[in-house]
Amino acid sequence: MTTRRMRSGSYGTRWGTRWLVTIVVIVAVLLGLDFGARAVAEGVMASKIQQQGGLPNKPSVSIGGFPFLTQVASRNFSHVNISAADVPAGPVTISTINAKATGIRLNSYAFSSGTIGNLSGTALIGFGSLANTLTTQFGPLGAILNGAGLHLTDAGPNEVRANLNLLVTEGSAVWRVTRVSGNTLNIHLVSSTGLPSSLLGSIQNLNLQIPKLPLGLTIDSVAVTPAGVVGLVSGHNVPFGT
Repeated sequence: MTTRRMRSGSYGTRWGTRWLVTIVVIVAVLLGLDFGARAVAEGVMASKIQQQGGLPNKPSVSIGGFPFLTQVASRNFSHVNISAADVPAGPVTISTINAKATGIRLNSYAFSSGTIGNLSGTALIGFGSLANTLTTQFGPLGAILNGAGLHLTDAGPNEVRANLNLLVTEGSAVWRVTRVSGNTLNIHLVSSTGLPSSLLGSIQNLNLQIPKLPLGLTIDSVAVTPAGVVGLVSGHNVPFGT
């Protein structure tokens, strides 16, 4: 009797182990399918955003939420993180764009087109890019620098400072950076020391028109940080893909 009970218990244990292993395998397969499908969707969306925005490099796209396949079934993504680097934007090059998209509605299960409900994030114009722009746009400044370049640092929430080595003398200048309207930025000279009067007139004021940004992002405000000029950007009901 005892032997029969032991055999029965052993048989039940083996079946329980088999069921447990089967469940673990099924869960692993489903997880693999979920992550694999997510990677495919992220690649397709990145390619479409690159084509639509005319970006030189494919952006990084990360689709949030778990499980992914249930979002595919409903053709709705709760949030997607998008980042792009070295984005040409008219007179400047935007070093990085980081945006969070929410309320994404797909037109089909191919992930190739849809509508983004809301976008919000930042666009960074590094000091190196801004310095190249000022040197080019302020014609006489580039000639006086004689290829030495312009080194910019932050001088406050909305101001940048440049220390200039003009060969025969040294000086400095501080410009205030503000958003005028839309994607237009104004750069206005607020103070200077040691600079010749013949130069001051040409570096007083500059309007930079930033063309249409990827995904229809618009600049809401700007601030100067230790990394450069950071713009808060946003977009609403933005279509993507074809």
